Amino acid sequence: MSSTALSVLVARLQEDVPARNGVPSADQAERAVVDAVADFSQRAGRLKIGTLSIVGGQASYSLPADFVSMVRLFSLFAEQGIINSGQGLIPVDARWKERYVIADGTITFYPTPTYSTSRDFEYKAGWFLDNTSAYDEMGDTEAGIVLILAAAKVLGFQANKAASDAWMYQVGDERVSKERLSEQLRLQSDAMQVKYAEALRSYKGKAGVAGSRSRYDLGAYS
Repeated sequence: MSSTALSVLVARLQEDVPARNGVPSADQAERAVVDAVADFSQRAGRLKIGTLSIVGGQASYSLPADFVSMVRLFSLFAEQGIINSGQGLIPVDARWKERYVIADGTITFYPTPTYSTSRDFEYKAGWFLDNTSAYDEMGDTEAGIVLILAAAKVLGFQANKAASDAWMYQVGDERVSKERLSEQLRLQSDAMQVKYAEALRSYKGKAGVAGSRSRYDLGAYS
């Protein structure tokens, strides 16, 4: 599958929105891209299937690098204190109830599993930086949408800088001129936000985008 380097996205952003009075800096441009990718991942993440290899006595497990949120963890059903799993029969307490918490890319089960088996789950997958500083599985379409939001963020940076300069420096009509520039940049930023929302709607209508549902309490089975 295709991938897109972070440096390429930053360079394209700097061409689309040239620096004005030092804004955006290189760090600001990179932050705008990274934040835009995170937003895009939240709003347009793809549905994927993963598998957890559960080991008795171990509560926490690492989730995939592209994990954004859980859509569904396939439940284990117990009848009369026995779970009939693909790896055989698993005895549990008749009042067994399982929950899980997700934080920092890790899922933790409560109580700690006393069984060993495989657990499949559906999750929303986003785009993440791999060890080459590239976004894995990001094609031209996704990159183009991300850059729209990144441009909106950078224009917002420039609007803030222009507004700040208007207050800091005033020589004749100079303050008025810079305030108008700030307003114009803010309007451009808002317009790019609208364009991003439209691009998202179109993308989500064509791609296999995951829903927002999430389940954390797996219930009690008897």
